[in-house]
Amino acid sequence: MKKFLMIFLVLLFVIPLANCGRVVPPGTTVILVEPDGSNQVKDSGAFRVWGRTRAYYVDGKIRSYPKDLKILCSDNINMDVSVKWIGSFKVTKDTIETIKRKVPAQEVKLEGSTVLALSLDKFFNTAMSDILSSITREIISPYNTDNIRPNRAEIRKAIKTAFVSRMQELRYPVETADILITNIDFPPKIKAKREAIKDAELQDLENAAIAKASVAKAKRNAELEAEMGKAALVKAEADAACNRVRAKSLTPEILAVKQLETLVKLAEGPNNTVVVIPFSAIRPGGMQDMLINKDAVDRLQKALRGKK
Repeated sequence: MKKFLMIFLVLLFVIPLANCGRVVPPGTTVILVEPDGSNQVKDSGAFRVWGRTRAYYVDGKIRSYPKDLKILCSDNINMDVSVKWIGSFKVTKDTIETIKRKVPAQEVKLEGSTVLALSLDKFFNTAMSDILSSITREIISPYNTDNIRPNRAEIRKAIKTAFVSRMQELRYPVETADILITNIDFPPKIKAKREAIKDAELQDLENAAIAKASVAKAKRNAELEAEMGKAALVKAEADAACNRVRAKSLTPEILAVKQLETLVKLAEGPNNTVVVIPFSAIRPGGMQDMLINKDAVDRLQKALRGKK
């Protein structure tokens, strides 16, 4: 009987101990809240939950939360701006009380057990989202819409600096990895108008390029025609010079001989019974003298050959 009682007592104490042993999941911090209000922070290894001790699981992984905003800028245009906070819980002994007060706890299933988890999602939505929206509007609204994109890096840096400073002032248990501006765009109607203007500008540029090319082509053609005209003028001058040289070389004697040769050829034709002698052939000093001179030359040549 005593042996049975001993086994029962051992099981009574061992089974609860076995059930209370847990391991901290990767990327998670566990806050152990004792009945007297004291806290313990476990970020690795095993832990046990005794009696009225409560364990709160805090997800320490980096997460991102986007915000889509409409911001009225200085030129009275509502810009569509998307900003994203990237960060995580910062669990230290100094931030535990803030986490316990401000972060909603919810029951979740973890490795077959129901545990209390502190949700970064809920904390961002309830405590951080409005602050991020307010700071983003405050920094972007003074800008003219055309100046937002060129100053995007400067704007992002200003939002991050102001947001981190505000989180520190409030002693919020979060760590900001970065803040991004993921989108900046005009409302649909204004966007459509701007695109139409841009298309018109591009069409004007295309037309100007075509006109410029046409002018250049016409200029090249005119230059080509001018060069061809110069070449024709040079050729004409050369031909004229040649004609002048020929005219100077055609003496009356040469012309008379040419006439005589032509008459001889005409007379040799079988159908020619009439020979036309030009006036120059019978005028004094004309072809008649030429023939006399030629006959005298022939006789002189024969006499010279006879002496030989």
